[in-house]
Amino acid sequence: MKAFTRLLKHVQSIKFVGGPHPTPKPHAAQAHPFAPNGLMPGQGSSSSSNSTPYHNPNSIKPKDGECFSRSELPERFRYKAIKDQEIDDIISGGAEVIY
Repeated sequence: MKAFTRLLKHVQSIKFVGGPHPTPKPHAAQAHPFAPNGLMPGQGSSSSSNSTPYHNPNSIKPKDGECFSRSELPERFRYKAIKDQEIDDIISGGAEVIY
């Protein structure tokens, strides 16, 4: 009971400048300004159901000497396989190491 009465008398020691912030009011969903033909997410178009899947004609291709995945790199630049001894050391947290 004492804790409850102490809680009722609590006065916040931090005073925030500007008072409480107004809560945002929900508004009607609108299409993004750059959306094609004013389409909204999930709305879709009637012609898209009959058409072929989207294909980007300007797909990015790596320049000469560039690659997008480590698997495309030469073997010397790829990650090395972890040895069993390293796995055991990691799992034990180094507890077995004696200096």
